[in-house]
Amino acid sequence: MSDGEPSSTGPDRTDGGGPSGPGARGPGTADAAGRAAAGPVPSLDEVAVITPAHPDPPPLRPQHARRRRHRRTILWSSVALLVVVVASAGLVAAQRIARPLPQPGVAAGRLGVSVVPGPAPAPPWPDSGQGAVAIPALGYAEQSGPEQPVPIASLTKMTTAVVVLRDHPVPLGSSGPTVTITPDEAAQFDVNLANDETNIPLQAGETLTELQLLEALLNQSADDVAYTLAVWDAGSLPAFVAKMDALAGSLGAVHSHYVDASGFDPGSVSTAADTLRVAAAGMAIPTFASVAGMPTVNLPGVGTARNIVTEIGTDGIVGVKSGYTSQASGCMVLAGFRSVDGRSVLVLASALGQKEPVPAPPPAPTPSSGGPTTTAASAVPTTTAPYSALEAQYPLLYTGPIVEHLLDASESAIVPVPVVAAGHTVGTASAEWGRARRVVPVVAAQGAWLLGVPGQRVAAAMAPMTPSGATTDAGSVGAVRFTLGPQVETVPVRLVHRLPDPGWWWKVLHN
Repeated sequence: MSDGEPSSTGPDRTDGGGPSGPGARGPGTADAAGRAAAGPVPSLDEVAVITPAHPDPPPLRPQHARRRRHRRTILWSSVALLVVVVASAGLVAAQRIARPLPQPGVAAGRLGVSVVPGPAPAPPWPDSGQGAVAIPALGYAEQSGPEQPVPIASLTKMTTAVVVLRDHPVPLGSSGPTVTITPDEAAQFDVNLANDETNIPLQAGETLTELQLLEALLNQSADDVAYTLAVWDAGSLPAFVAKMDALAGSLGAVHSHYVDASGFDPGSVSTAADTLRVAAAGMAIPTFASVAGMPTVNLPGVGTARNIVTEIGTDGIVGVKSGYTSQASGCMVLAGFRSVDGRSVLVLASALGQKEPVPAPPPAPTPSSGGPTTTAASAVPTTTAPYSALEAQYPLLYTGPIVEHLLDASESAIVPVPVVAAGHTVGTASAEWGRARRVVPVVAAQGAWLLGVPGQRVAAAMAPMTPSGATTDAGSVGAVRFTLGPQVETVPVRLVHRLPDPGWWWKVLHN
């Protein structure tokens, strides 16, 4: 084969089908030469051909990735913030809807001051001296007229007992501490006896309980016991008298002044009204009231003795003290309880300076013509009788009836005072919602009454409930407080019906 002839051999041709010969080298020839140089060509079964489903995107630039992340953060933060705002708004709205409405304004109706109806009492005042009555629980007190301090004899011992019991309380049913009688105190018996004072015998070294000494003081009016208690309590009589004056001042008994513990000295003075202030303070102490109301007492060296105020224990009289000296004349304070519709109150009456009644003159003789005749004046029975000087020392003989009449009149003057009936309209409740004013009547939830004396004043005032207790339902929205002296009666008031609801939208915006 010459150089110019084409090859007739088939396998020597390349797959590319290009021209052959020394001057034409196609791709097939080059590939063949490469494969020949690389070695044997693997078959198709030996080659794994991988064809991707999607071509990989070109990589993002760093700033583009940051922008995309920032936009996503803003989006999700906005969504979260919106959820929080909506939830908070819903919670606030729910709280406003559920929150109680503002307290309705409660206005009183015809409340104020009223007067206990009926004729004012006219106590049977004594013709001379001083008289006074008091009902402490009602704040009622009257006196016979302008008063000047006068000697009060053994009524002074009421102040002595109150001072001792306040300094050394004795519970009801107890005897209290023991007191040993000193020689000086035992010698006081002879001194007082020489002065014609009331005493009980005391022995030096003898021991008596505080209760026994109080029984001798109030029940038997023992002057020597008054001295013993004063020294035991304060160390000396002047120190104790200072306590007595201080007590009187604290009770408002400003016209009272003391120079001794028994009242034998006429320098111990007071007024009828002041003695009732002291008596009220004493009767408020259970042990004082118990001792002062004992009809009899049993004391060492004395035995069983009747209370000097002999009417104690009868006719409802429960105390308290009497006294007599030539300077003071007859003095007495009595106490009794008056019960009205199950309520019991203490009533006090006092009379000072009651002198022995002047005997009534005998009737003038009349001429007899055809038989004995009497004049109109002689036909009127007399109410007084002469008493001996000894009898005059016991004020019950002529002072007792005067004080009893004062006590009875004061007890009879007490009446029940209805202040409100259940369901009675006492005012209105109002509220302004949505520029509209709603008004609902307010009525008393229950009835109430007090005790009083005709002519006394009853004050009534509305007391709204605190905001925490406010309600718009037909329930309590406050109370009416009625006051008569120290008495206070508080009556709840309620709405007749529920106040109109302003609606949930108003509550969301305003409540």
